[in-house]
Amino acid sequence: MSGRRQLLTLYVIGLVTYGVAAVRIQSPGYMDADYYYATAQQLVEGQGLTEPFLWNYLDDPAGLPHASHLYWMPLPSLISAAGMLLLGPNFRTAQLPFILLAAALPPLAAFFSRRLSRHAGMAWMSGLFAAFPGFFLPFMVTIDSFAVYAIVGGLSLWLMARALKDPTRGGWFLTGLLIGVGSLARADGLLLLAIAVLAVMGSRRSRVSGGASLLLGFFVIMAPWWARNLVATGTILNPGSQRLLWMLGYDDLFAFPASQLTFDRWWEAGLQAAAQARIQALSTNIQRLVAEGGMIFLAPFMFIGAIRSWKYPFVRLGILYLAALFAVMTLFFPFVGPRGALFHSMAAVMPLLWALAPIGIRVSINWLGTKRSWDLKQAWRVLGTSTVILAVLLTIGLYANRFLAGEDAWNAGARTYRELAASIPNNNGTVVAVNNPPGFFAHSQISAVVIPNGTAKALRDVVDYYEVDWVLLEPNHPQGLNSLYAEPESELWLNLYATVAGPEGQPVYVLKVVR
Repeated sequence: MSGRRQLLTLYVIGLVTYGVAAVRIQSPGYMDADYYYATAQQLVEGQGLTEPFLWNYLDDPAGLPHASHLYWMPLPSLISAAGMLLLGPNFRTAQLPFILLAAALPPLAAFFSRRLSRHAGMAWMSGLFAAFPGFFLPFMVTIDSFAVYAIVGGLSLWLMARALKDPTRGGWFLTGLLIGVGSLARADGLLLLAIAVLAVMGSRRSRVSGGASLLLGFFVIMAPWWARNLVATGTILNPGSQRLLWMLGYDDLFAFPASQLTFDRWWEAGLQAAAQARIQALSTNIQRLVAEGGMIFLAPFMFIGAIRSWKYPFVRLGILYLAALFAVMTLFFPFVGPRGALFHSMAAVMPLLWALAPIGIRVSINWLGTKRSWDLKQAWRVLGTSTVILAVLLTIGLYANRFLAGEDAWNAGARTYRELAASIPNNNGTVVAVNNPPGFFAHSQISAVVIPNGTAKALRDVVDYYEVDWVLLEPNHPQGLNSLYAEPESELWLNLYATVAGPEGQPVYVLKVVR
């Protein structure tokens, strides 16, 4: 089969596997995806880049509405909004572009594999690993950055390698453009830019012109976004983003006021606490890298494939990006990294890792087969096919465990929020305090702020400052609110109005603020 027919066939396979997986995904599923969906709704309704909710207080927001996408980047929302504008405003039309993007991952991995291995069979394997990607499957087809960042990130690394081989201004300019697009998908796209800058500086020729072209391409894409931020906030970046460096735990992300997240507070906690956090992050990130990125059994083969293919600049650049990402998410962001940021951002290098796995498998079969006098062609057919089957079975098993066995937790949150919204009377102009404000707004169109990390006093401070009318207290609440959840009528400024069963049958309390 020709290369083009193979890629087309793999796109169809990807369209089927990701399309089938998307059927059970009837809502965004978690806060990040809820955010992109809710802000896409705002765009479709002509409200622009605004959010009628607050999910953190990092930039000391004055009130609602608030400028959107100061933490998460706008590209997934723009893609989602495009689907809704073309086909109608609902979740399926918002989701459709991500299914089409995810389906491109198998041919992309196969394309990379052909360039690295010159072997059609390995390209098939790489494509099938991308079609059955283990833990990534449901996340690729919800409204999030996974699929687009995997495509843009993978192509950015490929173009870097091409530009190193042929350092023309056009190659580096195109690389800069693509990295800019990646940076609109995830803030971690700046790591891609850093790798590209190192590549330019390490090249033997055209360093000045290549570097200038790279930065110009990046600037062309990012300048409009920076200008928007400058108008909206007075700075091109989130004015509260530096506070992430001084977190003492993941829940500090929801601290109010966020001004308490300072270097002095971090220093007073002690270097031992900082070291322990990073040791824990190191352990968790290694596990996530092996389990999520390598599907456990493929990780050793990806490693062997990288060693065998180290002569290719594409491989070296990809592994350098992964190492830099791992270091950043361990040393600088030891709380948000293990809680999903590493998983999100490793998507950029997954097409390369899927392309490397068959090379590692082939090397391992040849090494072991030579020692045991195997028929290497037959061993390749049998063992190579077995690894693909194992990837398929593992992916199906993970998907079935999440969506087909027992309570469907992915979609249950959306159902609960719709029930909670229905229990609130006269909700026009209402503001609610809740765990997941983007999700609550997406499914109710009611403005919301996040319940802060802390005690009932911190909650009262938020309620007063943002003129909150209702508090929705869920089983998953800050530890400081344990006593309030145990006795929801214990605070005089809150009245228990209703109780709704949560996703696992535990009560969610609808508390009316008394003024």
